[in-house]
Amino acid sequence: MNDYVLGWGSLAIVNGALANASGRGSLKYFLGSLFLGPIVTIILAATYEDSQGRLRFSELWKGDKATSHAA
Repeated sequence: MNDYVLGWGSLAIVNGALANASGRGSLKYFLGSLFLGPIVTIILAATYEDSQGRLRFSELWKGDKATSHAA
């Protein structure tokens, strides 16, 4: 049980730091991670905030075909 709590708490701290680094509210994402954990991590990875503060999907997650750089 202690390992589970330690891992979940560490994930919340990392998500708060990632949110802070990308200019989002770190406390909001930290507290959300305490309850929703990996779901908040996916939201952080899949979205960004535009200039009005709205969440937008990043280009990586839109399903566009990536261009191949194979020689």
